[in-house]
Amino acid sequence: MKPLVTVLTMVHNGLPHLKEAIESTLSQTYTDFEYLLIDDASTDNSAECILGYKDQRIRFMQNKKNQHVSSTFNKAFSTINTRYVVRLDQDDVSLPNRLMEQIDYLEKHSDISVISSWEIIINSQGEKIRNVRGKINNYGDFLGNVLLGLSPIWHPSLAFRKKDMDSLGGFKTGYEMAEDFEVTSNFALRRFNAAIVPSYHLLVRYHTASHSAKDFEGQAVVMRKIHNETISKFSKVENFECLSSLLRLEKDPCGRRYNKIHMLNLTQELDNLILNVSNKQNLKQDELKSLKKVIYKRVGLGVQYAKLLSWIPTLLYYPLFYSLSPQLKPQIRVFFSKFYNKIQELRYILRLFKDLNKK
Repeated sequence: MKPLVTVLTMVHNGLPHLKEAIESTLSQTYTDFEYLLIDDASTDNSAECILGYKDQRIRFMQNKKNQHVSSTFNKAFSTINTRYVVRLDQDDVSLPNRLMEQIDYLEKHSDISVISSWEIIINSQGEKIRNVRGKINNYGDFLGNVLLGLSPIWHPSLAFRKKDMDSLGGFKTGYEMAEDFEVTSNFALRRFNAAIVPSYHLLVRYHTASHSAKDFEGQAVVMRKIHNETISKFSKVENFECLSSLLRLEKDPCGRRYNKIHMLNLTQELDNLILNVSNKQNLKQDELKSLKKVIYKRVGLGVQYAKLLSWIPTLLYYPLFYSLSPQLKPQIRVFFSKFYNKIQELRYILRLFKDLNKK
């Protein structure tokens, strides 16, 4: 009888941490699984390290040439025929009950397609840096975060139903450095449900040689591209990228300040976006409520109530707007700097008039 789950580890120059990752898998309390390791043309001794294990659950594949993450994943994924797939990166450590508890969660929640778990971030020496926890209440919560350019599930502790990943077509090429976010967005857009298992299942190693640490700026560029593509599916306005930048809390969307007229236009575009998302994704009332809550918690009440605030005199509008949307605080300094300059100009003019009257 074939196992229910395959653990997949993609390897490229995985030493010195690969051994710990492998042994954390082989020592799981849940024992009936396949462990597929695929080596992406490593130039260190990663392949020899893997071949040194004689556990019958291990299946080994190897690329003759380096194919990078997306192609390597798709190649390995095409050979898997178990119900579930659990991902483990080459330098991370699965805690003993990870497989048992993640599979149990998927078995009990047939409406959930993809999950992650709470994670513990460690450094290269294995010392704890911080804990990472989260929660996804429903599909609206999941999609809302994606619309903000955020990834609500974490791929180091990822587990998913193989048939649902099959329906997505696996990882798309052309999104190197941000493949994980592209897949997450695709899950959300196809209306699959996601969840975070409320248990610590993984030690995630963060170090300077890690994939994300090497090119943070390059990763941000690709994530911005994916986010813009996601927003464009629900927004027909020509300057949808301006709305995208607001949702990402970028400093100066579209090269303009958050003046009243511009903010009113953005607010209308955001209202239309939410309406289109609700209609196209057939959101239930609780899902729509969660989606709005996620979005407005991010951009702030100043954005949510921009129409009402537009009736307030300009002198009061900006302080009130930024106090209600402190997430946009990079603009506060700009505003108060200009506000201070205007006050100084006014004082200078008044002084001139005063001097003229004296004469």
